[in-house]
Amino acid sequence: MKKLLKHQIFVLFLIFTTLNLHATTLQDVIKTIKKGNITKAYYMQKNLADKEKEILNILLLLYQDKLSDAELISEKTVLSNVLLLPDNSAAIVVNKVNETLFVIKEKNGIPIIVKTFKCITGKKAGDKLKEGDLRTPEGIYLPTYWKAKLPKFYGIGAFVLNYPNVIDRIILRRNGHGIWIHGMEGNYRAPHSTNGCIVLKNEDLANLKKYITPKKTPIIIVNDISKEPLNSFIKERNSLVDFVYNWKTAWENSPKGIENYFSFYSKSFANPKYSFENWKSYKRDVTSRKKWIKIKISNLTITKDGRILKFGRLYLISFNMDYFSNNYRWKGKKIIYVTKEEGKWKILGEESL
Repeated sequence: MKKLLKHQIFVLFLIFTTLNLHATTLQDVIKTIKKGNITKAYYMQKNLADKEKEILNILLLLYQDKLSDAELISEKTVLSNVLLLPDNSAAIVVNKVNETLFVIKEKNGIPIIVKTFKCITGKKAGDKLKEGDLRTPEGIYLPTYWKAKLPKFYGIGAFVLNYPNVIDRIILRRNGHGIWIHGMEGNYRAPHSTNGCIVLKNEDLANLKKYITPKKTPIIIVNDISKEPLNSFIKERNSLVDFVYNWKTAWENSPKGIENYFSFYSKSFANPKYSFENWKSYKRDVTSRKKWIKIKISNLTITKDGRILKFGRLYLISFNMDYFSNNYRWKGKKIIYVTKEEGKWKILGEESL
């Protein structure tokens, strides 16, 4: 009886060892598919090791043109020009070098490319510096409105961008105007042939129009899309979200502690009317008449400039804001431009739309 039991255990050991030596691999699944036995392949792929399942998933995503999702699964990098978007909204990233426009949305908190269009940009390479230099500006802008009933040259219409913004005008000393995303007359235009605008075929612009909401959808114009490891991306995003809400709290508490509120601002703060010290004096005077302040923030959007400027990397943070105080109320779109100084986030400029 003992001999029989030992024999049975030995047989089970051999079977287990054989199964491990011949564990299902991705190649086995592919061979089975080539033989036409799809049902068998279906059950085989369920027994793949986790690493092989990951490879299979990546291949499927690549086949579906979902490169961003595939990179995320393989734990490489994620798109980082768009750090945070409200639900059911999009951002636009324009690569000037290869003249490609990407529509970005969030999936499970991660930005992914959902649509790609070819576009045409300025005749000259490099960032826009002045009026008439035939360059498309780099940076982050918002479409202020949709302009229709234009000459045929502009196709079905145009989104007017808020170039030059406060950073362009005061910090970077750049000028110019009339930077649009618009259509074209006919179906062809030579590459790099605009005076600075971003031009698409009319059918593509009509499709793109579905993703753009004036005063809401950020347009990020870069030389190349930025990518970062997932952990770095999440850390940077969370840090900026915390900064915004800490700044909000400091503003609400400013009638009692306005100096803490000022600590959120760069000494190079761009204001079209005042120097930084004069702006602080103005704010002290206004705030001295406040008994209380309440601020509500919604539709928070955080995007990152593709450039590293003389003061570092620039971030555009926009949101809808309701401001209440005992003697004033304001409601609208608020934009703050944020950079990092000596390891701390600082507001370099503010605008309202």
